[in-house]
Amino acid sequence: MTQGGKHFRNSSLGRLWRLCQKELKETSRDRRTIVTLLLMPLLVYPLLSMAMNRFLLSSDGDTTVAYQVGVAADDDANIIDQLLSDPRSQPPKAVLNSSSGELAEFRYANTVDVSEGQPLTPVEALEKHLIDVAIDVSDTTPRKLTIYAYRGDGRSQNARRILVERLQWMKLGYAESVASKNPDYQPPVQVEVVDRGEEEPATILATIVPLVLVLMTITGAVYPAIDLTAGERERGTMESLMASPVPRFQVLIAKYFAVVVVAMLTAVANLAAMFTTLWLGGLLPLLTGSSDFPWLQVLQILGLLVLFSGFFSAVLLSLTSFARSFKEAQAYLIPVMLLSITPGMLSLMPGVRLSGMLAIAPLVNIVLLAREVLSGEVVVAAAAIAVLSTMGYAVAALAIAASLFGSDAVTRTSNQTFGSLLKRPTRWSDVPTPQTAAMVLALLVPSYFVLSNVLLQYLTDFKSVLLGGQDDLSNEQAAGLQVRSMLLSSVALIAVFGLIPLFASWFGRHRLQSTFRLTRPVMLSLVGALVMGFGAWAIAHEAFVVAESFGIGGLSEERIAQTKKILKAWTLVPPWVLLLTLAVTPAIIEELCFRGFLFSALRRVLSPWRTILLTSFLFALFHVITGNALLIERFIPSFLLGLILGAIAYRTGSVIPGMVMHFVHNGLLEMVGHYHEKLQFLGADFENQTHLPPAWIAIATTIAIAGAGIVWWATIPKAKVA
Repeated sequence: MTQGGKHFRNSSLGRLWRLCQKELKETSRDRRTIVTLLLMPLLVYPLLSMAMNRFLLSSDGDTTVAYQVGVAADDDANIIDQLLSDPRSQPPKAVLNSSSGELAEFRYANTVDVSEGQPLTPVEALEKHLIDVAIDVSDTTPRKLTIYAYRGDGRSQNARRILVERLQWMKLGYAESVASKNPDYQPPVQVEVVDRGEEEPATILATIVPLVLVLMTITGAVYPAIDLTAGERERGTMESLMASPVPRFQVLIAKYFAVVVVAMLTAVANLAAMFTTLWLGGLLPLLTGSSDFPWLQVLQILGLLVLFSGFFSAVLLSLTSFARSFKEAQAYLIPVMLLSITPGMLSLMPGVRLSGMLAIAPLVNIVLLAREVLSGEVVVAAAAIAVLSTMGYAVAALAIAASLFGSDAVTRTSNQTFGSLLKRPTRWSDVPTPQTAAMVLALLVPSYFVLSNVLLQYLTDFKSVLLGGQDDLSNEQAAGLQVRSMLLSSVALIAVFGLIPLFASWFGRHRLQSTFRLTRPVMLSLVGALVMGFGAWAIAHEAFVVAESFGIGGLSEERIAQTKKILKAWTLVPPWVLLLTLAVTPAIIEELCFRGFLFSALRRVLSPWRTILLTSFLFALFHVITGNALLIERFIPSFLLGLILGAIAYRTGSVIPGMVMHFVHNGLLEMVGHYHEKLQFLGADFENQTHLPPAWIAIATTIAIAGAGIVWWATIPKAKVA
C-alpha cells in the first residue's frame, strides 16, 4: 500500500494532483474569491427573500385588472356600464378561461373632475395619460360609441381591445336572441370546448435557474482566472513555478482545475443560499410549483454546474492569458460578462427550444439545455449535440490558452495578442500539436452538425417536390433520391473531415506526409489489411446485433421500417455509386482525419494504445451524430472498427493499409445491402437485423484473425525498431 502511494506521488498524475492542490490553495486565499464565494450568497439572498416577502405581504391579492375610462358626463358612464353589465356582453366561458379567468374591471371618471383647474375633454385627458381610454357617447339612434386609445401605450391599447370585444359579444348575443324568435332559424355553428390531460403546476425553476447559473458561475470564475494568469505574470511569481520540472501544459491544467473548482463552489454556494432562504421564508413553492423540496432538480442542477463551470473557466482562462496586467485582464472580461447575460435571458423567453442552430451556439445551447432539463422536456439528440459542442468549445479555448502559455509565460508582459492567433508559423513542423487537434475537433462538431442538417432539410424539401401529392415515391424516384443523398453525404464528408484538417495543416505549416501518415507501407501489410476487411464486416454486424440485444440504442419500429426502405432503395442504386459514396470516400477521408491528422497529433503526448483508444472513441462519436438524430446503436460497431484501424495504423506506421481495410469493410456491407434479396438462400435475415448464420461468423472471424496475423508478421521488423 505504501509502495503504491509512493509510486503515485512520483508519477506524472501525482505531480499534476499536487500542482492542482497548490493552485487551488493559492486562489482560495484571495480576498476577492472569498467575497464572491461566501459573503455575497450569505448577504444577497436573505435580503432578496425579505424583499420578496415584503412585496407579497403588501399586495392585496387582487389580480383583477382595472382600467380607467374617461367620459364627458355621468350619464355616459351609466350607459356604458349598463352595456357591459349585460350578460350577453360576457365572452363564453371557454374564452374567459383561456385568459385570466376573470373579467377586466372598468372604472369611470368624468374628465371634468380628473384634473384641477380647467376642465378637460375625455380625449385631452387621454393625451395627458390621466385615463386609459376615452369614450364619446352620441345621442343618435342607435347609440354610437367612439373609443379612443393612445397609440404606443400597451395598457391603453389593451383596454380598447377588451371594450370592443365585449361590445361585439353583446351585439352577437342580441342578434341571436332576435333571430331565435324565427321558427326556421338555425345557428350557423355550434362550438363545444373540451379540455384534456392533467394540469401541471406552473414552475419558474426552469426559467430562473439557468440565468442564475450563468451569472454566478462566471462571477466565481472571473477573479481566479485573472489572478492565476495575468496576476501572477504581473507579480512575477510565475517564474519560480515555470522553473520547476513540470510540463507547462500540466501547469495550465492545474490552473484550469482551480478556476473550475472555485466557479463550481461559487455557483453551489449561491444555489444553496437561494434554496435555503426561499425554503425558510416559505417562498419555495413559488419557484418549484410544489411544497416538496426539489431534490431531483437540485441533483440535475449540480450536473449542469460541471458543464457551465468547465466552459466558462476555459473561455476566461484563454482570454486572461492575453493580458499583460490585472487591469487589462479585467478590461477583456467585462464585455464577456455583459455578453453572457444575453444568452442567459433566453431562459426567460417562452417558445425558444434547443434545436437547429441553437444546439451548437456557444452558451446559448447550455442555457436552453438547463431549462429543458429542469422542465423535463429534454430531446436526447439535441442535448447530446449541445454537450459535445460545449465540450469542444472548452477544449478549443484551453488549446488557445496553451498556445499562449508558452515561452513568454514567465515574463511580466505577454508578447501575445489576439492578432497573433491569425499569423502562420514561420517554421515547418512534422506533425500538428495537440492544441491544434483540439481546435480542429471543436470545429468538426458544429460544422458537421450544421452541414448535415442543411442537407437533410434540402433532401426533405426535394422529396416533397417529388411526391407532389402522391402517397409514396416510385422505385425510380426513390433510387434517384437515394443517389442524391449519397452524393451529398460524400460532399459533406469531404468538406468537414477533409478540408478542415487540410486547412489546419496548411495554416500551421505541418508537413502533409508526416501529418497524415502518408508513408509507403510494407506490401504484405496491405494484403493483411485486405484480408481483415473481408472478415471484419461480419464482426461489426454481430456487434450491432449484440448491442441491440442489451438495449443499447435498440431500433424502434419506425427506424426498422426506415431501414427496410433504405435497403429496398439500395437494390435500385448502381453498385458503383454505393462503393464510391459509402466505401471509397469514407475510407480515404475518415482515415486521413482520424488515423492521420488526429493520430499524429495525439501521438506526441499519449502512448500508442491511449492514442488508439481516444481516436477510436472520437471516430465512434462522430458516427453516432448524424443530422438531427442520435444513432446510439452505431457506437459499439464503430468503436470496434476504430480499434482495429488504429492498431493497423500504429503497426504499419501508415494510414494507407487502414484505407484498404476500411474500404473492403464498408464495400462488403454495401454490397450485402444491395444484393440482400439474392442472399436470402444463405440463411441471413438482413432486413430484420438478426444474427448471421454461425458458419458465416466462424468463417469471417477466421479470415479477420488471419489478416491480423499477416499485418503483424509484415510489421515485426518495424515494430522492433520502434
